[in-house]
Amino acid sequence: MSDQLLSKAQRGFSLIELMIAMVLGLFLVGGVIVVFIGSSQSFSHNEALSRVQESGRFALEMVAQELRNTGYKGSCFVNAVDIINTADAQYEADAYDLNDPIRGWTAATGEFFAGSLVGYEANTDLVMVKHAANTATASLSADIDSTDTTFPVNGGAAPGAIVVFSDAVGCDLFQNTAALNAGSLQRGTLGQTINNQTVAAQPLSHSYLPGDSTNIALLSSTLFYIGSSDLGGANTTALRSVSYDNGVANDQELVDGVNDLTLSYAVVSGAGPALNYANTAAQITAANSWDDVVAVRVVVNVQGEQNISHQFATTVALRNRLQ
Repeated sequence: MSDQLLSKAQRGFSLIELMIAMVLGLFLVGGVIVVFIGSSQSFSHNEALSRVQESGRFALEMVAQELRNTGYKGSCFVNAVDIINTADAQYEADAYDLNDPIRGWTAATGEFFAGSLVGYEANTDLVMVKHAANTATASLSADIDSTDTTFPVNGGAAPGAIVVFSDAVGCDLFQNTAALNAGSLQRGTLGQTINNQTVAAQPLSHSYLPGDSTNIALLSSTLFYIGSSDLGGANTTALRSVSYDNGVANDQELVDGVNDLTLSYAVVSGAGPALNYANTAAQITAANSWDDVVAVRVVVNVQGEQNISHQFATTVALRNRLQ
């Protein structure tokens, strides 16, 4: 009798019960794995989408910020006088003429900047924007006359920087040939990439006074385009820029993954207040209407991981041309 009770007490699971338990366990583990994989894929997708959105917003803001400042010349509202040597072989009006602050292209072929571009993406737009909204770390420390070649300052500017003097009377643009922190700026005729005209050929437009009445700024000249990416590997593209701020072309990558840039331009029209954004750069050039452009519509396309592609657009008013 005791042996029978002991046998019943020691009885375990049957083979069928073990198989059922294993199957149920496999279902539970499989469900956990499916949930885990789904969560991982969802996280990866959301992360990739977030990167695309961040890149798109960043690309738009970089272009838009420069466009908003288009044509700004500091304290003056008349054409800037070119002290810089416009006859020099390195001078390009599209890069350095502050009185022609915006210019666009639908292709790079045959343009002066074509050799400076890194892997330009065919059939994408390009735009050059110029302004003097970046204040220099220099201020006049003494009166200067229109025939002076050296301008005493507190602070200074890098040698080669394109400098803009401005006040309520007018403004002048020249390339600084003085050393950094030399206690002066200089409009020399030698030593830099473009240099300046002689005083006899082109004096300053007028004399300038020290203090807040004179604004000293640096020319910003930037070409935006789509080119190959330095960071994303082979066959990837990026929003890139070429800066001409110091008289030489300086190319850099801005936003990886941008594979298209499309720009359309609105011009002042006598037909009424409505603006037509159907104008391409080629049409504006053919109509000789760059001076009439008052707004730009910018569209970028960003290609991200997991084959995520998204288009971003913004419209930018050129504040210094609004009436």
